[in-house]
Amino acid sequence: MMHLNLMKLFDGYVRNYHTFNLTVHHGKHSFTMTEIEYFSRLGSMLGYHPFTEDTCNGKNRAMDLTWWGSFDNDYWHDFILHLERENLFKKDEETLDKLFCEREYVPENVIGIMNVRNRDRIDQLVQMSKATCKIQNALLVFKTYSTGKKQPYFDEVHAYLFNRNRIVESKKAFVSEIASTLYMQLENEL
Repeated sequence: MMHLNLMKLFDGYVRNYHTFNLTVHHGKHSFTMTEIEYFSRLGSMLGYHPFTEDTCNGKNRAMDLTWWGSFDNDYWHDFILHLERENLFKKDEETLDKLFCEREYVPENVIGIMNVRNRDRIDQLVQMSKATCKIQNALLVFKTYSTGKKQPYFDEVHAYLFNRNRIVESKKAFVSEIASTLYMQLENEL
């Protein structure tokens, strides 16, 4: 088993967010593609084989990103990571289902990054995850709006690390802008 330190990956995602060069003017698709590309490059730098829109040889729904450990004899070994990135509020439960569903190829680690309408919805999704997560190492990252703030971007980011049906760690980060470019900081580093 290759369990990654997913909270360390989250820390790196937060600290490197400014390098994405995303602005308040970018559309949702730009955020999705940039974030998936970041994790794809990271997987490659760590020595894994990343694939986007992976279907495991056409046997599953397409996964936004996967990392595989090794290939030999026409077979991929070590399903290291499955990552899903979702912008649409109405697809939050579907995203959890894709991450936690029963399947032939079970990843050792999963990451879900979702835009969520508000803090109450995050709490609901966390409860659903406690009931359905069978993965030993699962990171859920929820982007939402701070209460009472009106801006064109999500400014609050909540990360929860699950070991099956229990939360083992959580962190919070905040998004800000400088000259329209977005950057992120961990709550404990403000």
